[in-house]
Amino acid sequence: MLENTVIIGVGRGGCNALSKVKLKVEKLFVDTDKKDVEKYSGFCIGLKTCNGLSTGGDVVKGELALRESKLQILDRIGKFSNWIIVAPLGGGTSCGGSKQLADLALDNYKSVKVLASMPFEWEGNRRKHHAVETVSYIKNLCEVIDVEFDPKKYPSQISMTDIFNLLDEKYMEAIEKICV
Repeated sequence: MLENTVIIGVGRGGCNALSKVKLKVEKLFVDTDKKDVEKYSGFCIGLKTCNGLSTGGDVVKGELALRESKLQILDRIGKFSNWIIVAPLGGGTSCGGSKQLADLALDNYKSVKVLASMPFEWEGNRRKHHAVETVSYIKNLCEVIDVEFDPKKYPSQISMTDIFNLLDEKYMEAIEKICV
């Protein structure tokens, strides 16, 4: 399966989680924030829409950015039959971009799975609302694999950096389960 598989990290969280995956598999990092995506030698989507900056949590901007760049994305990964999208949800690029990416995959007869996680409670209702809407949309298109993580199971003094690193580990485990 690996030789015909590409894993796509979407948004800051998706790119960060994917960067820690050690498997020898094709990877594509996509984000609207040029500074963030350059850390991973990734692809900055939506340059006209976002001017190389974050979507600022705007899901519509995330959708437009992906649509703007869909031909370049297909040039890079169109040869792969299996697409795995890594998208910790809540942000504009992760929500809007992952919806459009799933659409793009299906429009081009690709098998697609989306690994997604919900925002943490302290990230607010807006991000949670965006994530719930995104999962509802994507579930009508393809398989969504919930990457479950409950920070309440860890000591209260754990840092945010450690929480996000633990979430990244959950993504790595989910990817390995699919690919190995």
